Amino acid sequence: MAIIGIDLGTTNSLVSVYRNGKTEQIPNALGEYLTPSVVSLDGEDMLVGAVAKERLVTNPGETAAAFKRKMGTDQKITLGEKSFLPQELSALVLKQLKEDAEKYLGEEVKEAVISVPAYFNDNQRAATKEAGLLAGLKVERLINEPSAAALAGSMEHGEEGVYLVFDFGGGTLDVSIVDVFENVIEIVAVSGDNQLGGKDFDEKIAEYLCNCHNLDFKKLEPKIQAVLLRLAEKSKQELSEKETVMYHYEIDGEDRGVFLNNEVLVKCCEEIFTRAGRIVSRALKDSGYQVQDLEDIVLVGGSSKMPVVSYFLTSLTGRKPKLAASPDEIVSQGAGIYGGMKERNEDLKDLLLTDICPFTLGIGVNNRNGDNRLVFSPIIERNSVLPSANTERYTNMYDGQEKVVLKVYQGEEYYCDDNLFLGELELKIQPVPAGQASIAVTFAYDINGILVADAGDGAKENAVQKVFVSKNLRLSQEEIDRKVKELEKYRNHREINGHSELILARGRRVFAESTGLNRQRLGELLRQYEYALSIHDRENMVKLQKLLEGFLEQLDV
Repeated sequence: MAIIGIDLGTTNSLVSVYRNGKTEQIPNALGEYLTPSVVSLDGEDMLVGAVAKERLVTNPGETAAAFKRKMGTDQKITLGEKSFLPQELSALVLKQLKEDAEKYLGEEVKEAVISVPAYFNDNQRAATKEAGLLAGLKVERLINEPSAAALAGSMEHGEEGVYLVFDFGGGTLDVSIVDVFENVIEIVAVSGDNQLGGKDFDEKIAEYLCNCHNLDFKKLEPKIQAVLLRLAEKSKQELSEKETVMYHYEIDGEDRGVFLNNEVLVKCCEEIFTRAGRIVSRALKDSGYQVQDLEDIVLVGGSSKMPVVSYFLTSLTGRKPKLAASPDEIVSQGAGIYGGMKERNEDLKDLLLTDICPFTLGIGVNNRNGDNRLVFSPIIERNSVLPSANTERYTNMYDGQEKVVLKVYQGEEYYCDDNLFLGELELKIQPVPAGQASIAVTFAYDINGILVADAGDGAKENAVQKVFVSKNLRLSQEEIDRKVKELEKYRNHREINGHSELILARGRRVFAESTGLNRQRLGELLRQYEYALSIHDRENMVKLQKLLEGFLEQLDV
């Protein structure tokens, strides 16, 4: 039984499988590899993918996108009158990918390797695994997105050297330094930002248009916001091929527009590039390598296809980056390869991928300056190769102290409450004068994100151990089963012709964006097409579908 690889993206998601000595991308019902990570509630039906994406304009209150950015939080996302956690919406996308894979492979799929941003913390990784469970998938292993890209890239080219992988997707940015030698792919250092991606460019472009016309983007109606963001995304993509584009939309009966070029894009998105520059610098600093040591800078992810990204990196490093052969698909390919490695595929038996700990792990200690806030004492440093183990020694604060509570954190900040709290363990100690106890704390952290903490003061009876395994996986098996049944209610019960459903959704979206005679003509065509579908008039369905598609191509510019 195949283990599939899934790139669960902010904007789009993909699924692949490794078989017959290669990675195969798996198409969805529309024959596309990219499935938009968008869900929309339509009555009792939950739509996923391209059809749902079209409803962002027509039904913004029932449609959600970019929920990956909220993974690991308890923020509820409201669709109509229903509320969902981010992992529940992600589960609906994963379930769709699972069904597409089963149809393609002709067999049941029970296990997946899912890629996550390298800078996902314990909460976010736990939520991703939880989404897999809700989708009916066993997710034993997560793979960092740039690690997956490096794995796929090395399989394709096999060139040795040290590389900087700049993985810029729709919602996240990861920068990794990778050392490729023979059959070993070693991740040396990672840095990233889980709230920085192509979506931020869309928002900056939309805000730029509004600022030029004395409008406040945040005060516009949700439907107008959705249209402006969609048109901003389209303008951004067009700038990959054109010198200048016109970005405009009619607001309050007046056509509001601006000319965009890459120079304007750089200026209005300056904050994005400043943040990205800090991430690149940190990854290089942590790795110990200089720019001149790099074999190449490799661009991965849909947002990396923008020329301004290449200009930015060239300006920052003095090196012209190289766009990966399949920037949208390479992470999914790597996840698929990793699935093959997990299956112990004969073709991959000599391949080794080493990964690292993206965040520092440590405990809180008392601040001797009298501040009541605990300060962070690192035990396993970020960028330590996994599996990793280390021991640090601590002492007692008070005379006769009989126990210590060791609070475990993940992060990089000086004060513990600015980091992620993972849990705690209590240790009894021998009552001795302050500063004379010798408390050894050992952390062992593996590639599956399981942390084992041991602590003791030398007395056998006082030794304690605790396993921190997805502490934030909040649901019991009973709750998982209940949630699965709840989500099952929202699966799409209609027998849908994917193409006709997509045409209708697109037509309704363009209708909402149009005015005048074009809108009237489109409305009439939509009504005729819906009627032909309802009475199964195949001859008229085909004829009207061609007319609709042609008319939509004229209007949807």
